[in-house]
Amino acid sequence: MFLHFLQSKEHKEAFLDLAHIVANADGFVNGNEMRYLRSFMTEMGIENGVKPVSAKKELSEIIGGIKDEQVKNIFFAEILLLVFADGDYSDDEKQIVKDMKELFGFSEETYMTFKNWVIRLDKLKVEGIKLILDPSAMK
Repeated sequence: MFLHFLQSKEHKEAFLDLAHIVANADGFVNGNEMRYLRSFMTEMGIENGVKPVSAKKELSEIIGGIKDEQVKNIFFAEILLLVFADGDYSDDEKQIVKDMKELFGFSEETYMTFKNWVIRLDKLKVEGIKLILDPSAMK
């Protein structure tokens, strides 16, 4: 959704590394998460040639050096969209988001603002699907 704003190759690769870690956090990458990963790569124009990150790579290695506030916001928003993609916000995913929040220096208020936005966006998607599949249901 916002990844097209990332300009540097390093930021794009860091985001994909992070996204792979998050998608695998609960031990299984479901269909929704896989679609998100593919769409991330497409949006950033790096559809091939990127290998998944090693599970041993630390979160701080991937995102600890990011200083640009807009890049942090993009990473955070997109990762929250990913963690809610499968409808299950697992403990492992919560821990990754908590660690991101701390590494980025985000307040609890900032976290809740992003989280509430993701939840509202998901509800709008569901509403749109209902409109498309059965417009009479919305009357």
